[in-house]
Amino acid sequence: MLGVQNGRVQEDAVSVFNTAQLLANMIGTATGRKVIWEANYAKADTAKQAQAGARFDFVFSKPPNLTATLLSQGWKLVAAAKPPVEFGTDLIAQSCPGKPGQVLLGGPTLVILGTSEASTHASCVPVADVWKSPAAVLLTASKGSLVDKMAQKMWLQRSGGKVPPIVYTQYQNAVTDLMASTHVAVIGTVTPLFSRQWQAHGGIILAHQAMPFWALLAAPDVPAETVDKVRSTFLDGSSHAVDKALHIPGWEAGSPKPYAEFIQWLKSKE
Repeated sequence: MLGVQNGRVQEDAVSVFNTAQLLANMIGTATGRKVIWEANYAKADTAKQAQAGARFDFVFSKPPNLTATLLSQGWKLVAAAKPPVEFGTDLIAQSCPGKPGQVLLGGPTLVILGTSEASTHASCVPVADVWKSPAAVLLTASKGSLVDKMAQKMWLQRSGGKVPPIVYTQYQNAVTDLMASTHVAVIGTVTPLFSRQWQAHGGIILAHQAMPFWALLAAPDVPAETVDKVRSTFLDGSSHAVDKALHIPGWEAGSPKPYAEFIQWLKSKE
């Protein structure tokens, strides 16, 4: 059994099916067993996702906090995907027309989000002053999700004060989609897979926080010999179809350490 957890990114059903099946085929080739998969098997918090994952032999996990939780429960890191760009979480914003390096905040477009800041006049704010601007509003995916926790942590580290009003969408995709289509002047929270497209179209990346990339894990009771076989299959250069589906350059053995360090940072009060 293979569990696939894609996190707070909405993907079309065909892509999800194809990727999950390709991963299952790879594991099946290595183990000589038929592999049944279930994608996005739990949509609750990380603890419930980890608990639900207990019924699987392998889990492909995109959220690093889920990976860290499973590793702390005795799961084994089979392989880590190589990121196409440095992975992490970014805070993004609209650039201010005619004022390079400044961020557009506030204004009547906020009425679209139904915030109490809707009457605020639009203003151009230097990046250094964004963190204390009364016009700042955060737009992020799902309350309590990893990107939500990351957004608040990153904001507090820079502002030294309280977090601004937050508006939630269901998926990360919706953050950039909404900002691009409505020009709503907020601070969005996305991964670099979205922010690099945002920047390419003239948007601003305000801050970046690195985090470890996607991982394939094996349950504690999976024999070490089986883990080695699956790892070898992913590392020997025969994963081209999976790599293409995931838009990654390949796989590496990886280490549990970055995931443990990440979760410690996320939970710290600094």
